[in-house]
Amino acid sequence: MQNRMNLKVLVAALAVWTCLAALPVMAEEGSGSNTTFAPSADAARASIPETHRWSLAALFPDIAAWEKAFAAVAARMPELTVCQGKLGSSASETFSCLDRLDGLKHEAEALDAYAFQSWSVAMDESKLQEIKDRTSTLSARIQETASFFEPELMKVDTGRWSQMVTEKPELARFNHPFEDLKRRQQHLLSPREEALVALTLPMRDGPYYVMNALMEEADFPKVKDEKGNDVQLGPATFPRYRGSVSRDVRKAAVEAYFKTLYQYRTTLATSLATSVKGAVFEAKARGYASSLEMALDADNVPVSVYENLLSTTAANLPRTLHRYVELRKKLMKVDAIHYYDLYNPLFPDFSKEVPYSEAVALVKDSLAPMGAEYLAILDQGIQPGSGWTDVYPNKAKQGGAYCNGVYGTHPFVLLNYMNELDDVFTTAHEFGHAMHFYLSGKAQPHAVADAPIFLAEIASTFQEEMLLAHLLRKATSKEERLVLLNKRLENIRLTITRQTMFAEFEKLIHAEVEKGGALTAERLGEIYRGLIVKYFGPGFTIEPNDEMEWAYIPHFYYNFYVYKYSTGLMAAIVFAQRIQEGKKGAVQQFVNLLSAGGSDYPLTILEKSGIDFTSPEIVQSTYDLFSRTIDEMEELLK
Repeated sequence: MQNRMNLKVLVAALAVWTCLAALPVMAEEGSGSNTTFAPSADAARASIPETHRWSLAALFPDIAAWEKAFAAVAARMPELTVCQGKLGSSASETFSCLDRLDGLKHEAEALDAYAFQSWSVAMDESKLQEIKDRTSTLSARIQETASFFEPELMKVDTGRWSQMVTEKPELARFNHPFEDLKRRQQHLLSPREEALVALTLPMRDGPYYVMNALMEEADFPKVKDEKGNDVQLGPATFPRYRGSVSRDVRKAAVEAYFKTLYQYRTTLATSLATSVKGAVFEAKARGYASSLEMALDADNVPVSVYENLLSTTAANLPRTLHRYVELRKKLMKVDAIHYYDLYNPLFPDFSKEVPYSEAVALVKDSLAPMGAEYLAILDQGIQPGSGWTDVYPNKAKQGGAYCNGVYGTHPFVLLNYMNELDDVFTTAHEFGHAMHFYLSGKAQPHAVADAPIFLAEIASTFQEEMLLAHLLRKATSKEERLVLLNKRLENIRLTITRQTMFAEFEKLIHAEVEKGGALTAERLGEIYRGLIVKYFGPGFTIEPNDEMEWAYIPHFYYNFYVYKYSTGLMAAIVFAQRIQEGKKGAVQQFVNLLSAGGSDYPLTILEKSGIDFTSPEIVQSTYDLFSRTIDEMEELLK
C-alpha cells in the first residue's frame, strides 16, 4: 500500500482480495473424511473440511491471546515519545528509536491480520467487526504518536546519515526509507500537522467499510438458475450468474443486480465521494498538484507512466477491445452485445469441474521451469492441511480472493473455490502473491520487506501466465486451443484493459472533486457511461443501469490502485515469455525481483530486469499480442 494499501492485503483497506454457486456434489480429496463436500456460498463454516480452512494460530491461538498482545502494543506506544528530539542526535539513539517503531508496526500488522482475516470468514460476527475496527484505530494511534519521526529525520542531512550508518551498521536497514523521506521532503508536514493527518485515517477508512456493510445488508433478490431453481443473488454469487451459459439467466442476474445497486445509488455515491474527498484533502495538505500525483509519488512513479497507459490503451481500442466485442457477437450469433454477454464462456462445451486437488497439480506443473526450490516453497502452502489457505466459500465469508502476509510468519490465502477453471487461475494468482511475500520476507528486513503495489501484481499474474502457457502446450484439439486463446484475450481484457478503464474513471472522479464538482450518483453514472462507450466501441449496446458497475468495485476506495494490475500483467507477460523461452538468467531475474521487496523504487527494480514503463513499448507490445491472438482465433475459426 505504502499509503493506505500495500502488499499486506491485496483487496482490503487497513495498514497492514469471486465466489460462485454450488456445483454437483464431488468427493473432496485430502479432506481426511469419506464424506462428500459440495462448495456453496451458503455453507456453514463448520461444514467446510478443516484441512481446507486456514489456521490463524501462527498469528495468535485465540482472541484472548490477541487481546493480551493488543494491550501490550497499546501500552508500549508511549515508549515512542521518549524519542522526540533524539532522532539524528547519535547513531545509537537513532537506531534504537527506528527499531522500536519498526517493532511496534510489525506487532500491529499481526494484530491487524488476525482481526481482518477472522472477520473475512465471519463478517456477521459483531465481536470480529469490533476487533477489526480497533486495529484500525491502533494503527492510526501509532502513526499519530510517531508523527514527529519524519519531520525530525528530515532535518538530518545525508552526510550525517552516512556517518551514523558507519558508526552503527544496523542502521543501514533503514537506508531506503531515509532516502525516500528526503526525496519527499517538500511534501512532509510539521509534527503537529502530521499528527492531525494521522487522526483523520480512521474517518477516511470509513467509506470503504460503509460500502462493504451496505453490500452485505442490501436486499438483493433471488433469480432463476439454469435449472429453474430460485437462487440468491448477492456480491458473492453475482459473478457466477453474470457468466452463466444461459443468456436468460445472466440477463436476469445483471438486470436485478444493477437495479438493486441503483436503489442504493445515493448512499453508494456519497460513500465513494467521501473517500475521494479524503484523498484530495491529503493531497492539498501535502502540496501535491493532484491526488493522482500524491498516490504515484509513494512509489516514485511519474504521472507520465499513468498517462502513457491511458493514452496507449485508447489508441489501441479499435484494434483490440472493439474488435473483440465484434468477435464475441459473431461467435455467440447475437445481434447485439450487452454487459451480460461479456463474461459468459464463448465455448461452453469445455466448461468442466476442476477439484481443488487437481488445481494444485496444475499450478505446480505449470511452474516446473522455476526449479525445485521455488516449487518446494509453493508446496508448503498450497496443499490441503497447510493452514495457509481458506479454500471454499461459506455463509458470511468475504467474496473474492486475497493474500495477506505478516513478516515472520507464512502468508495466508483466502479463496472462494467453486471447482471451475477460473478458480484454478485465481489459485495460481493468489499463490503468486504468497511467493512474493515469502521470498521478500526471507531476503529483506521488516522495514523494506513489503513490495510496493506497483510490483505486487507481477508475481500473481506471472503465475497465471505460466498456467495458461502450460495448458496451451497440453492442448490437443483446435477447440481446446480456441478456449485457451480466448482465455488469453480475457486475461488482457479484464486485467489490463478493464483495469485501465477503471484507472481512467478514478482519474476523472478525483479531478471532478479537485475542480470543485460534486460526485452525485448522476454524475458518477454519466462519467462511467461515457467510458463504457469509449472502451467497448460501437458494437456494444448499453442498458439503462449498466453504469452502476462503479458502485460495487471496492478498489475505487484504494486511490489509484487498479492501474497497477495493468502494469503488473504487462511485466508478467514479459517475464513468463523469457522463462518459457529458457533465456539464461531469466528465472533468477524473476526471483531477484520478488526477493527485492521494497528495498528500492519499483521502476528501478524493474529496470534491473530490462523492463521500462517510462516508454510506451511494453504497453504497446501487450496490445500487439492481443491483436495477434484475435488473428489466430479468426484463422482457426475459418
